[in-house]
Amino acid sequence: MIYSFQNASFRDGETGLYNQAYFMEVFNREWHRLMRDKAALSILFLNPHINLSNSIEKECFIQIAHLLEELTYRSSDIICRFDDKFFAIGLFDLNKQGTNVIVKRIQKEIEQNIKLRSTAVNITVGATNVLPSTSILIENLFEKTAMTLTEAEHQGTNAYTIHQLH
Repeated sequence: MIYSFQNASFRDGETGLYNQAYFMEVFNREWHRLMRDKAALSILFLNPHINLSNSIEKECFIQIAHLLEELTYRSSDIICRFDDKFFAIGLFDLNKQGTNVIVKRIQKEIEQNIKLRSTAVNITVGATNVLPSTSILIENLFEKTAMTLTEAEHQGTNAYTIHQLH
């Protein structure tokens, strides 16, 4: 494979996923497009509860990144490494029910395919489905999704929470 300097500017070096800056750029563009189209979107924060200072767990984190990439089927969906130890997924033109289906598929595939020391990985998901509007700030949406992730983490192992803003 030939190294691409252009590609390196928007990819995370360890996982190969998009980096947070590129994710935010695409998310902002899609937000405005969906506002015009009056269509919903979802943002997911995924916490695999992995200690990245441990080399075995770091490899598991990278395996999860690759699996998540395989599980985002639509070309408009975007996934990134977010705040170093999380993943974020942007699902555009999707309602709450569709988001629920995708979250369940992700959790099932990770549970079946990713093991850490012979044990299934505990992945917690917080998601927010929203109809973009000028009355909602994107920054507040990300804060709300972070709170939703925290809420899911309080529910226990492999939990998820989806909130809807409209």
